[in-house]
Amino acid sequence: MTMLSYLLLSGITTGALYALVALGLVVVNKATGVINFAQGELFMVAGFIAWSIHVQFGFDFGISFAGAVLVGFVLGCAIDRVAFRPLLRADVVSIVLATVGISFMLKGIGRIIWGGKGDYLSFPPITSTDPIMLGDIVIVPQQIAVLAGAIAIMIAFALFFRFTRIGKMMQATADNAKAATLVGIRIERIYTLAFGTGAAVAAAAAVLSAPLTLLYPDMGFSFFIKGFAAAVVGGLTSLPGAVVGGLAIGIVEALAGGYIHSSMMEVSAFIAIMLVLLIRPTGLLSFHKARRV
Repeated sequence: MTMLSYLLLSGITTGALYALVALGLVVVNKATGVINFAQGELFMVAGFIAWSIHVQFGFDFGISFAGAVLVGFVLGCAIDRVAFRPLLRADVVSIVLATVGISFMLKGIGRIIWGGKGDYLSFPPITSTDPIMLGDIVIVPQQIAVLAGAIAIMIAFALFFRFTRIGKMMQATADNAKAATLVGIRIERIYTLAFGTGAAVAAAAAVLSAPLTLLYPDMGFSFFIKGFAAAVVGGLTSLPGAVVGGLAIGIVEALAGGYIHSSMMEVSAFIAIMLVLLIRPTGLLSFHKARRV
């Protein structure tokens, strides 16, 4: 029971972070119809930015969080201008290759700026590292803090799309870009906001995960794969599906690593993708026809 409770808490915490990465992917995909393959490297850069603000410059966690999210938003907008906007009328493959190129560029920048300080950098914990025992259940305060932060971001994300004018404009563009243009919505700006918002959510996930893991230049690919798996499982056009998919991937990963073998943690996401695609190709909570990515 103790092991199961720990694995479930760990899986839910990690899954919440995967859900945030997946949300960023879904926002971009809903608005533009493509997958931003630089999402993982945006995650990595944001983690290092937060580390620099918090550790090197001595600011508190809140400022480092806000700074990393702001940098992520700006980088996301820049990717729209550099990799997406010039290829707006090109085929999907060209746009995907452009985002892949951006991902390699960001990884190289990460190696140049932070790679020379060692392969791995540790982010100071934001809470006590001592576990709390509630009967047979082991609770790690750090995981609870990260989970609470992830849930707060998800709620803020849902409120943004439901109650703000920009959020409604982004949804309208995602549903029908031509109709949105006819009613006066400047879809080019919405595309920029979509890339920026997706990157900002990935940055938030990076800062939340930083105290639980080590920072290194290649970390982005792993989180991108898990976030992409979550988006596929839930549905590439479904925001609730991204949350469900992220939690599902996190829990399956934790249970597989705990009860089968640690190596299963890396392949469980791919197994989940294959199973969902066999049963429901559009994802668990997506009711739209499949789209090319």
